[in-house]
Amino acid sequence: MTCDLLIENAAVLTVDPAWNLYEPGFLAVRGDSIAATGPMAERRAWEAGTTVDAAGMLLMPGFVNVHTHIPMAAFRGACEDLDDRLRKYIFPLEARLVDRDLVYRASRFCLVEMAASGTTCFADMYYFEDEVARAAREAGLRCVLGETVVDFPAPDCPEPYGGLEYGLRFISDWTGDPLVKACLAPHAPYTVDPEHLRAVRRESEARGLPVLMHIAETTPEHERYSVSHGSVLRYLDSEGALYPGLVGAHMIYLDPSDIELAAARGLSVAHCPASNAKGGRPICPASDLAAAGVSLGLATDGPLSGNGMDMQGILGLYPKLQKVRAGNRGAVPAREAVRAATLGGAEALGLGAVTGSLEPGKKADMILVDPDSFSMQPVYDWYSAAAYAMRPSDVAATYVGGRLVWDRTGMKGFDQAEAMADIRRIADRCRGTIAELTGGAP
Repeated sequence: MTCDLLIENAAVLTVDPAWNLYEPGFLAVRGDSIAATGPMAERRAWEAGTTVDAAGMLLMPGFVNVHTHIPMAAFRGACEDLDDRLRKYIFPLEARLVDRDLVYRASRFCLVEMAASGTTCFADMYYFEDEVARAAREAGLRCVLGETVVDFPAPDCPEPYGGLEYGLRFISDWTGDPLVKACLAPHAPYTVDPEHLRAVRRESEARGLPVLMHIAETTPEHERYSVSHGSVLRYLDSEGALYPGLVGAHMIYLDPSDIELAAARGLSVAHCPASNAKGGRPICPASDLAAAGVSLGLATDGPLSGNGMDMQGILGLYPKLQKVRAGNRGAVPAREAVRAATLGGAEALGLGAVTGSLEPGKKADMILVDPDSFSMQPVYDWYSAAAYAMRPSDVAATYVGGRLVWDRTGMKGFDQAEAMADIRRIADRCRGTIAELTGGAP
């Protein structure tokens, strides 16, 4: 049998339903999909156009980052530790500075960090999302991109709710792209009224698309809807705004009835432990959601909210915080954490049949990890090593659809030095506005 790419002699961590781990093993790629994987004893049946000897390395599914705002890399580190940061500082900052060029160039910059740390698929919601799509296509990463719908004038739409029309054009323009799935992203329950939430649902279900939204994230939101409806989720349910395909980011303020409701309505959850913790918010009942049958993926949030865009930090923090919350060391085993960062994220985005595990027929979205580092050695268990010891610098190569998109020589789709120069120019442009808004604070 023939294939285009064959990776051999690796420890192959598949995250398949049987938790198969081949050590040593191989993986064969034909076109953009996985043709076979298994122990090295079965490798002799294959001839490849290109063979990679990955002796001593770990081959695993690429990370799926279920909630980001990658153009906000332009503002990373700005307005930190300030009260009411979003409304007082970030919304005004975006209104003054965000344009097509910033979105495109800041996205390219952020994609370098993501690819270099092993992310192969991500979901994003922001403005000018077609520019994020353009950058992601150049980088070669798989993505679900949601155009923001909000009740005030936005950088790409001068009229409230203009993001709905913009988003429908975006969806039309990118339909059929092999890497980019365009969709709608109502910002939050407190910035999108019920009429427009229902319109988003109607348009999305007609096209078979996911919907991305912040849900039950902030204290004021929680207090407002707890008074009126008992909880944020019960408010949304009363308006017909909970349904399969809706991906709720954060989902912090939930009681047991909310968790049952999320499972009954078929929601997915993007769990963002780092940005939640940085915001001083309660620990999301993520393991309870997963136990209830809710599709749960992990996410960094945007580079302004969580700062780091590597999934390694999130993968380690998720089980640790759930253990704290439960008071139980065994609350989230390492392999379940690895699954949440890979296949769980793919399932949350409706891509579980496409990516997230190393199985024949799925796209060859995978990373090679070099464990020969002071952070990872010695390795006794690959799941534990991946969950608790792996660092971004341990990633040696990132593949999407069998195509090498990054290795230690740099990005393959564009010049990453140019992306760094771009972000420095953008930062110079932003400094004055940030100082003005914060009164000179960082």
